[in-house]
Amino acid sequence: MTPPSGFGDDARLKERSEFRRVFQSGRKIVGRALILWHRVDASEGEPRLGLSVSAKVGNAVRRNRLKRLLRETFRLRRSELRPGVEMVAYPRAGCPWKGRADAERDILDLWRKAGLLRP
Repeated sequence: MTPPSGFGDDARLKERSEFRRVFQSGRKIVGRALILWHRVDASEGEPRLGLSVSAKVGNAVRRNRLKRLLRETFRLRRSELRPGVEMVAYPRAGCPWKGRADAERDILDLWRKAGLLRP
């Protein structure tokens, strides 16, 4: 059975306590355009993503665009992640992404460096 490719409630970190758990017990990896906090818990289910986008990144249109790019990349590449991965993505100020290809390149690079991809 193939894992779900949507970005429904099962794929999101929503509660403050979920974000806090990732920040406190997870690890941080810094990329050129993105900061990624992550933790792996084998007892958890499918990979999940939380987003935190600061006003420093730009106006509301720019922030929403970056969130859409992150969600879509996660949705399409979710099956490549190890089970139990929880992560919070934080685009840095001046994030230069113009399209999904830019976002995908940076995110996959951080996932590889963090060892979050399936073997």
